[in-house]
Amino acid sequence: MTPQARPVGLRGRHGRAAPAVLVYAVVALGLCSALVAWRDPAFAHDGAIVSSWASIVANAIPSTLLAMLLLALTRRPLLSLWLALGLLGMLYVANAVKLQVLDTPVLPADFVLLGHLGDGGSLLLRYLPHRAKAAVVAGAAGIALLLWRERPWTRLRGAPRAALLVGALAVTATLALDTWPWPGVYAADADFMTWSPRASADRSGLSVTLLRYAWSTMVALPAPDRAAARQLAERHARAPSAVPAAAGERPDIVVLQSESFFDPARLRGLEDSQVLPRYRRLAAESLHGNLWVPTYGGGTIRTEFEVLTGIAMRYFPTVQYPYFRLTSDSPPSLASLLAARGYRTIAVHPHSRAFWNRASAFDHLGFQQFDGIEQFGNARRVGYYVGDEALVDHILQRLDDAPGPAFVFAISMENHGPYEDYPNADARQRAAEPVPHGLGNAAARDLRGYLYHLENGDRALGRLADALRKRARRTLLLFYGDHLPALPRVYAEAGFDDAARPWQQPVPWLLLDTAAADPGPPLATASFYLPALLLDRAGIDDGGYFRLLETVRRGDHPGRDWIPAEDEGLRAIMQLRQRGE
Repeated sequence: MTPQARPVGLRGRHGRAAPAVLVYAVVALGLCSALVAWRDPAFAHDGAIVSSWASIVANAIPSTLLAMLLLALTRRPLLSLWLALGLLGMLYVANAVKLQVLDTPVLPADFVLLGHLGDGGSLLLRYLPHRAKAAVVAGAAGIALLLWRERPWTRLRGAPRAALLVGALAVTATLALDTWPWPGVYAADADFMTWSPRASADRSGLSVTLLRYAWSTMVALPAPDRAAARQLAERHARAPSAVPAAAGERPDIVVLQSESFFDPARLRGLEDSQVLPRYRRLAAESLHGNLWVPTYGGGTIRTEFEVLTGIAMRYFPTVQYPYFRLTSDSPPSLASLLAARGYRTIAVHPHSRAFWNRASAFDHLGFQQFDGIEQFGNARRVGYYVGDEALVDHILQRLDDAPGPAFVFAISMENHGPYEDYPNADARQRAAEPVPHGLGNAAARDLRGYLYHLENGDRALGRLADALRKRARRTLLLFYGDHLPALPRVYAEAGFDDAARPWQQPVPWLLLDTAAADPGPPLATASFYLPALLLDRAGIDDGGYFRLLETVRRGDHPGRDWIPAEDEGLRAIMQLRQRGE
């Protein structure tokens, strides 16, 4: 056979491509494994590399496959490795930041969120350490240099390149779809626990945990136990409403979800008299108490979803961000119910409408109007975001504009972290905020930054309540915090009066009726019970789900690590409710 007639393949005229690609794959796997062993919290401690080498390699496989795909696409071995290792490194940086702020690792839903930031990612970038920003710049410079100087691999052309591309794509597809051989490689890991992402990542490694959670999201949402739902409904079918139906004019309803609002007097070294004077004044004449929410340090929409729908996130353990998975079937909500009763339903949030996928979710939940940052014009910013005083002005304006009863669901933004080095603040006021004795400089700085905004939020709450009392129409004001602020240094150094962990702390809530004071002892509840309680106080009886939920609430006693009363029935009926049934 003449040289010209020799078939071209992996060993064709471009040289021994197959052995070279195999060597490259081994080198890529070795380098990715070294980065995993160095940066992954599951292995970056003494003895872990020797005892967990198989898990380290398992965590390195996805990045190695990425390097092989990039090699097939670019034919540049150094650039492909640089990109694969750089992306893996960035993943570990993001994971470290999220662990510090939210005490939970990076999960697949976080990547979905990236497409819905709406603000160019500026909110998330503020949490990125300066060293990480410098590393990103260095990485980008390296990419530019390699694009300029590295020549394509001459051996990898034609049939060898096509074979590598098809092979890498096929293997990656089997990994993404959880087909053979990967279930045997990864699913055999007994350390994976769906209900505890942090523990799973600490034991199995970040990449394996990401894969396992990604596979779990491909599974359909849990099927409801219709018999359990029917039994729960039958047990409470004849339960009366605690408050008789409202006569005459229907009340306006305002729900104010306050960003990171919690009671700092729960910290050791701070007293009630030092913080939240307006909240305490209003609480003394309102329903109020501790509120148990399904998130800590962030994840606002988890609490938000519960308050709007009365559906508990605990019954959807594989769903991290409900607005990306639980609202597409348009489950009934406070907004849709009140709209059907003649209310004008308005959502207000001085931030991007796209963030958290709110624009789509609110439409599905029945809001007729959603005012985002565009409706706030040149409203004053306090710190990075529109101040709570401007939000109160907007709420009052929307109530005045409504021709009939209005439901305004407002989400504040001012007190969103980070709490250091932010602009538009009164330095003297911030420096005067009280902090526990003995707190380190960094923790004291963070806490003062938080308390500065908290004081503004407390003042805005007092002004809103006073303004609502002066209006002719009766108004119900439901106010609550969405979660604790992300202050890991403060919690570690100060601790809490009850000695519990940060994620075991409640947030405050109150329900103010401008037509009548409602003093009484504190009432502990959960965020998914709030819409039923609110409608009950408004004298609005839906004759179904919310009445049932209020009946169950009256017999329940939420607290730390509690299991709801009639847990199985609630699970079943909430899973049906999420489907719109």
